[in-house]
Amino acid sequence: MKGKSNLKGALALLLVLAAAGALFLAGLGEMALTDRDEGEYAAAVAAMRASGDWVVPTLNGRLYLEKPILVYWVMAGSQALLGPGEAGARLPSALAAFALVLAVGLMVWRSGKRASLGALAAAALAFSPLFVLVGRACLTDALLSLWTTLALMAVFLALEGEAPAGRKWWLIAWAALGLGFLTKGPVALAVVLPSAAIYAIIQGRFFLALRSARWLWGILIFLVINLPWYGLVWWKLGDRFIDAFFISQNLRRFSETLLGHGGGLFYYLPVLLLGAFPFAAAALPELGRALFHNPRAQREADPLSRLHMLAAVSLLVVLVVFSLAATKQINYILPALPFLAMLAACQMGRLAEGQAHGRLAWPVFWAALWVSGGILVVALAAVPAALPLFWDKILGSIRFDSSEYALPAQAPVMILWPLLAALTAGAGIYLASWAARRQHGFMAAWSLAVASALFCGVVFLGLLPQAAGVIQQPAKELAQELKRRAGEQSKVVTYGLWKPSLIFYTGRGLPRLKVEQGAELAKELSAAAPVYVISRVRLTDKLGQAPGFAVLASREGYLVGGNQAAAAQWRGDAPPPVTLSPPPQAAPPAQATPPKQTSPPVQATPPEKATPPAQSAPPEQAAPPVKDKESL
Repeated sequence: MKGKSNLKGALALLLVLAAAGALFLAGLGEMALTDRDEGEYAAAVAAMRASGDWVVPTLNGRLYLEKPILVYWVMAGSQALLGPGEAGARLPSALAAFALVLAVGLMVWRSGKRASLGALAAAALAFSPLFVLVGRACLTDALLSLWTTLALMAVFLALEGEAPAGRKWWLIAWAALGLGFLTKGPVALAVVLPSAAIYAIIQGRFFLALRSARWLWGILIFLVINLPWYGLVWWKLGDRFIDAFFISQNLRRFSETLLGHGGGLFYYLPVLLLGAFPFAAAALPELGRALFHNPRAQREADPLSRLHMLAAVSLLVVLVVFSLAATKQINYILPALPFLAMLAACQMGRLAEGQAHGRLAWPVFWAALWVSGGILVVALAAVPAALPLFWDKILGSIRFDSSEYALPAQAPVMILWPLLAALTAGAGIYLASWAARRQHGFMAAWSLAVASALFCGVVFLGLLPQAAGVIQQPAKELAQELKRRAGEQSKVVTYGLWKPSLIFYTGRGLPRLKVEQGAELAKELSAAAPVYVISRVRLTDKLGQAPGFAVLASREGYLVGGNQAAAAQWRGDAPPPVTLSPPPQAAPPAQATPPKQTSPPVQATPPEKATPPAQSAPPEQAAPPVKDKESL
């Protein structure tokens, strides 16, 4: 009977993995890169491929030392296979997310001796909205979460047996820790070391861990993984690397709020409650059970109870570490989700077996489920009416020089996907509640899992691409059109818009001008050679004050303009320059027909006498590294 049950559980795990693979990989390259992080990483990898420098990342001609090198290398390898597009940039995160789902499912199956429990754990991780969001983006967090989770799993397995049997697991833990450090630096240590130490102390195995942790071999493995890159960069840049990476990007992120990404001490509680819907509600009572109703005798007899304790400790350590940091973003908390999924699986397993009732656990579970689900349902259902109602306020909140997106003047029409997402979430909660009231625990548990899978599919394969089509796709199309029309010697600048994905899509560095730099813009436009400007439609009036400026094309909230030479080149009246010498001034076009989907050019009065082009600045790779993204 047990073998038949495990067979069904294994089949359920395979179905979860198939659904997770489809969710992570479907349409991976169909949505334009988002800003800033996706655009910055993709542009930095493109610069590596162009320069052949695979050691020191650069962005827009400047040092870019936000993260260690591993994420750039795996993205470059992926793009070598799939091409230099969005799918190649995002594939490493998707594969890391899938591998993590598999690892969590197998680990819970091994400890709980039930394949169905492993399937529930895999589902709780794979279908958490925040996990899907980050798993489909070219960021460092999915890769970091894979290494930190594998490291803690290996420590757990190393402490499960006697010293000889645990040696290989210690080496695997060291290797995973080293890869985590090469992915995101000291944060990997901040997640793994306290979690492992606290768990070992609780289990009474701290001194055993100290004796058996294979320190010499482990440190050697850690150094072999990290020393080549860290050593080479330090050898090339010296103290600038220490200041830019360890001090600016690590210590300052912990002690200071960078780029406005701040939040209170409880910032991540609602992030987890909504980002891991509906599984955070299931994890809450199980967290209390793991910490307060998990006696030592029970842990000594039951491996699942020990995994319970590791998951609870690791979840709390990650939550505390990132809550204490001054700089906060929702994706930072991702290393907590695998452990939250383990706890949620135990509660859902109890629900499936009719054992989830408890004086406190039962009401906590349902209250958290209805509160988080209610917030999501109401928020999504309100989108069609709220967007037109609050669109002017949303536009007013955009800061020209720091906001990455240029929104259209009119609110987009978004009806079907938000309502379908709200219906899916609400139906899942209702069906689970209905089944639980009728003592159908198996149906209640899997109703939540299936509904969350459908919810993520609707949101990330329907709603999010629709939103990106309004706020991001127009910029990509304009940038690609500019890349086709502008010659290699034409200059392109941005004005009142910092959007790193444009660097990737135009395939060139983009000098940045802020709104108050109108004089510098006029100087750029006075050049005889073509000079293009990427900006916002809302800045058309300010742009028109620069002598010689003409609007060439616009899509939604984005705009491309330029000087008279650029206007002629855009319409094909002058060939792209092929030499370093400036081309002759192009004559105004006669009866030129604007290209399809572009706005008619609006020409300002040309200057009486064009000044020679300004001396271009030499490459800035030797410049001091920037302290944060805002100064790029």
